[in-house]
Amino acid sequence: MMRHSAGIALAAALLAGMPAFSQSFNDKKPISYSVDGATATGYFKVVAETINGIVREAYPGTDATYKPGSPAGGILNLSQGKSEFTFTGGAPEIEHALEGKAPFKESLKGKFSYMMMMHDELVVHALMTKEFADRAGVRSYDDIVAKKPAFRLAVNTLGNMQSTYGMYMLTFGAHGVNDAELQKWGVTLFRGNTNEGLSQLRDGKVDILINGAFLPTADVIDINRSRPLLWVESSEAKLQPAVKKYGYRVVKLEKGAYPFVDRDTFMTVNWNAGLAGNHVSEETVYKFLKAITDAKDRISKVHPSLAKFSKETIAKNPTPLDYHPGALRFYKEAGVIK
Repeated sequence: MMRHSAGIALAAALLAGMPAFSQSFNDKKPISYSVDGATATGYFKVVAETINGIVREAYPGTDATYKPGSPAGGILNLSQGKSEFTFTGGAPEIEHALEGKAPFKESLKGKFSYMMMMHDELVVHALMTKEFADRAGVRSYDDIVAKKPAFRLAVNTLGNMQSTYGMYMLTFGAHGVNDAELQKWGVTLFRGNTNEGLSQLRDGKVDILINGAFLPTADVIDINRSRPLLWVESSEAKLQPAVKKYGYRVVKLEKGAYPFVDRDTFMTVNWNAGLAGNHVSEETVYKFLKAITDAKDRISKVHPSLAKFSKETIAKNPTPLDYHPGALRFYKEAGVIK
């Protein structure tokens, strides 16, 4: 009798340590959500609309909409209950939102959570025209820092903090120069999205572009045909300490990656996260993740950056955020996190 009682007690203890998922979400009932935080055209719109279509198929009657905006604005809207998801969560935006630093007026801690890794493939392109490089006598960040030439620099919009803090400020900071010092040299910033920056580079309106794009980017190859380019070179030793703050990667850019890359150098690679407002139900997030992972073969073909899309890869969390309860339940049931 005592042994039987002990067995019951042990079973109860084991059950107590298991997640209590009382309600099943394995049904076809529709869900409703909006995706915020990216431009009206381009990569994220294509990805979001593809994903939205898949979710509508999985749950007929689902209301899934795409709302153009900015990465920082997307997080703000999540925290205010104006949108449910953003696919453009970047490390600087998350950091500033949690700490209540500009452009956020207060800490948004506890108002949004981690849902998924969108990708870990955004290459920071550091391009300069060969005409400028030859005139200034530079090939690398170290050359630029040593010679301090004035130049016109294309970067992303202020609303895209990832491109500001996680790209041009990070890479120049890795070489000992901050934003204020660049301005003292006479560096002029031209702000716009990636496509606008590439257009300025094509038209000769800027000397250097530092922005995120996937590798290879057809527009970069095309621009090089009429306006020869060079990659602003760097070293692993300089970049590696700088990226640790955000959990980014430093990888080798091999000779031939673009026609104008004539020797190996190093580049940084950024990630983007899918975030959810804490007002979003567990059911909505769970069913969303189930629908897209069930269709992983379709999603992996949307863009090369999604080629590794799977339950395992999207469960990776490089942020200080907690998993949304719906995401945590989904990943635990899928066996990809403990």
